[in-house]
Amino acid sequence: MYPQEFIPRPIDAVAGLFPNQARAQGAVASLLAEGFAPFPVRPQHPANRRRLDWGRDTTIMNLYLQGRQQGHVLLVIPACRAQREQVGRLLSLHQGHAVYYFTATGVESLSALV
Repeated sequence: MYPQEFIPRPIDAVAGLFPNQARAQGAVASLLAEGFAPFPVRPQHPANRRRLDWGRDTTIMNLYLQGRQQGHVLLVIPACRAQREQVGRLLSLHQGHAVYYFTATGVESLSALV
């Protein structure tokens, strides 16, 4: 059994769900091909997670947890504000959904970018 750990709210990052591992890997490959630096990918075991308080973004956190429980893959990509739309488009092109850009004080939906 995996130890319980917190899922922190992303800051200065784009996050999105993918229907399967192959689509997520395609998105990562596209990001690397576009010059984004490699970023760590950790396995997620949603049944063994506890939630941190995401404040007003708790609805998004619950969406991500539900997606993970249904077998979707969650990617969180560090990105500055200037990169958010480029990352959002790449994720959407690989069937990413529930794509959001998180800052320390807010969140912006990027799901409509294609």
